[in-house]
Amino acid sequence: MGLFIIAFIAFVIGIILILLLKNVSPPPPQEQIYFDNPDDKPFYLLEREAFKEKCLEFLGKFNLEYKHSVWANEQELEIDMLDETPVVGGKYLALCIFDPPYQQVDLFKVKGFIDSVKGEGAARGIVITTGYFTEDAKKVLDEDPVELVNVVSFLSYLKKFDIY
Repeated sequence: MGLFIIAFIAFVIGIILILLLKNVSPPPPQEQIYFDNPDDKPFYLLEREAFKEKCLEFLGKFNLEYKHSVWANEQELEIDMLDETPVVGGKYLALCIFDPPYQQVDLFKVKGFIDSVKGEGAARGIVITTGYFTEDAKKVLDEDPVELVNVVSFLSYLKKFDIY
C-alpha cells in the first residue's frame, strides 16, 4: 500500500512540475560576429573615441545634423541630432554603447532610452552597440520610435554605406 501512495505522490508532483513549465520555444540564436585574428577587429570596435567618430559618420548618412554629444559614462555616448526635413523631421537622439557588460544591452537600458526619447519630445531614437541586445530588450520596443543596431547590423550598415 505504501508503494502505491509514494507512486501516486510522485505522479502528482510530476504533473504539477510539467504544468509549471513555460510552453515557449527557445529564442532563435542571435547572429554573432567572429574575427579569426584579434588584429582583424576594426579599430573603432576597440577604442571608444574611434567608435564615437564612426557612430557620427554612420548617423550622418541619414541626413541628421549633429548638434552635440556627451559621454554619460565610460561606455555610453548620448548624441543629439536634428533632421530639418519638413513634416517628417525633428529631434533625434542616439545612444551609442561601447563595450557593454557581457556584450549584452539589457531591457532596462533600452527602456530607459525609450523614456528619454519620449521625455525630450524626440521624433526618433537609435541605440547602437558594439555588443548585442537581449531578447527582452528587443521585445520591449512595440511601436516605440526607437531602432536597435547591434554590432552585426552596425558593421553591415557601415559596409553598405562604404564607411567600413
